[in-house]
Amino acid sequence: MAAELEEPKKPQTAYWIWLGENRDALTKEAGTMKGSVVAKLGGEKWKGLSATAKKPFEDRSAKLKADYDTAMEKFKASGGQVGKRRLEKKEAKDAKADKKAKKEARKASLKPARPASAYWLWLGENREALAKEAGTAKPPVVAKLAGEKWKALAAAAKKPFEAKAAELKAAYDKALQEWKSSGGGEDVGGPHPCASRRLSGRGAKSCSALETRTARTTRRRRSSAEPDWPTWL
Repeated sequence: MAAELEEPKKPQTAYWIWLGENRDALTKEAGTMKGSVVAKLGGEKWKGLSATAKKPFEDRSAKLKADYDTAMEKFKASGGQVGKRRLEKKEAKDAKADKKAKKEARKASLKPARPASAYWLWLGENREALAKEAGTAKPPVVAKLAGEKWKALAAAAKKPFEAKAAELKAAYDKALQEWKSSGGGEDVGGPHPCASRRLSGRGAKSCSALETRTARTTRRRRSSAEPDWPTWL
């Protein structure tokens, strides 16, 4: 299988090359390692440099830019997709924000968390052994192996986990009913969990983010053949 083409990284400008070589001295002069403070001082110093002092850095920057242009043309000629890496990074960032927003919105709503199923209880107790057998701790790989093991497990071996799951489900149903009775939103088809709370600041931002992303996240999860990996494992 051919290696995936890697998009060339944009080269540094003359200023950033100079800043990289003088960061230690600038940090010492600024009295702090805070990026914004060092960058401000660096900008002032760079602006005050003579054209002669800047020229070596500008020449290096021009050379890097020429190399970048050549590499980019080669990348595109080989079928590379410009911007793909940036898009992948953005999607990963959005996915992380989805997870955080949903967690904060659920916490704000005070809605009881769904209990683990018998399968997830069993997986929680056997995850280390499964990871060792799978040769990796990556959730998708371990979950796939676990699914196969669980499916082949005898009914007697599953029974303790099913009994525990039933107990947790009964406690969850009771807590959920109490939550609804105290003004919580409906589990299905009712108002958004954030609707029953007056939120401001981070809470409001979390709810807003969740409302705009929930549909997309749900579609993505439903299209996956593998079960979600619980955050509590």
